[in-house]
Amino acid sequence: MYALVVNGQTYKTKEQENIKAFVNVNVLTMRDSIPKMSQTVIIKNDRIVAIGNSKNIKVPDGAKLIDGNHTKYLIPGLTDTHVHVGHKGSEEWIRSYVNNGVTTVLNLGGSKKVLKLKERIKKQKIIGPDIYTAGRGGVVRELNRSNYKTVSLDKIEERIMEDKEKGYDFIKIYGQMTISQFEHMMKIAKREGIHAMGHIPRNLTADDALRIGQKSMAHTEEFIYTQFTEFDEQEVIDFATKAAAANVWLIANIIAYEKIELTWGKPQVMDSILRLPQTKRLHPKIQKIYKADWYGSRDISGRSYVEKVYKFYFPIVKHFHKAGVKMLVGTDTAFPAAAPGESAINEIKNFTKAGLSNYEALKAATVNAGVYINKFIDNSYFVGKIQQNYTAHIILLSSNPLNNLEVLNKPEGVMLRGHWFDPTGLKEMIQWNN
Repeated sequence: MYALVVNGQTYKTKEQENIKAFVNVNVLTMRDSIPKMSQTVIIKNDRIVAIGNSKNIKVPDGAKLIDGNHTKYLIPGLTDTHVHVGHKGSEEWIRSYVNNGVTTVLNLGGSKKVLKLKERIKKQKIIGPDIYTAGRGGVVRELNRSNYKTVSLDKIEERIMEDKEKGYDFIKIYGQMTISQFEHMMKIAKREGIHAMGHIPRNLTADDALRIGQKSMAHTEEFIYTQFTEFDEQEVIDFATKAAAANVWLIANIIAYEKIELTWGKPQVMDSILRLPQTKRLHPKIQKIYKADWYGSRDISGRSYVEKVYKFYFPIVKHFHKAGVKMLVGTDTAFPAAAPGESAINEIKNFTKAGLSNYEALKAATVNAGVYINKFIDNSYFVGKIQQNYTAHIILLSSNPLNNLEVLNKPEGVMLRGHWFDPTGLKEMIQWNN
């Protein structure tokens, strides 16, 4: 047996029986919007093993007690379905996700480094969210960045097989490709039982992606570039009906384009952001990404179009949701001006700007994400609800987030695979060795 030591704190691994109990807590299971009051939730190792009224459920002897005093609320840990954890220093700054209650991430840019990072987290060598990762970039794009048309169908099949063998969990749809390449990529992915998700190829249309069988689409602006080029809201309504009928999921990525719109052609904006105390508290490698200011040096003449695209994000999300397209939280972090972890919370709030209720917005980072991963990526993985036999990814909050989402920014504690981080542990988690 061994124990994980981080910043002076010791966290037992699941090789040792480790029982904890949240007592006198109000629980948002996320199966519905009605909290269960004065509950006890028992955790054994990395699993939720029992939930019930505190008057009726017996806490095992020797369990570590976490008392909610009948006022605090439990919700499931959050999932960010679009991150990039291959940037430098991620073995440290990845803790920022957990610090903000993000306990699962889908990484959309695979590499050997990310596979190693995933394995180290799985073996509890370092603290970080559960990682599921795409293979190496877009399949076709990575085979020939200068001329995608020259990539053979055999090469596409070979790359998918290689990525699956290397241990990647899904493949990323990204970059331009022909219809036949796209169809073949999806055919092979289906045959091999490996999910394909990501962008809409910009030389094709969203209708093409729908017809070929793409089940989740990231970045709302891709619909504008490929389908809604005239910014016609009726066209959005019509397409949303088709997308819902095809059981499509939307990773809206509002937060990423929000930062593009904020900084485009205005380097002084990032200069101001870099001076903020909250920016200075970020990991040095994240601050370096901010300093790169990917969009601040863009031609200011393009800004009016960027503003128009950002404004049109919200009717797209609104009509997709209204039609029944399921929403997922995705942030594209690490991203200039978008901090890992915190941005997932901001994205939940962004969904409410598009007309979703607080509960519907929170579902996008909990229930919906859990169902999505279980359905398409790993059918043995159960997260997104506080429910018996689910992984013990849990956030303790001072009040009901359905009344005010701002409470998400100040967790009273986070449980990661049964390991409990109280406010002191969360604070120590983001003390960086500069």
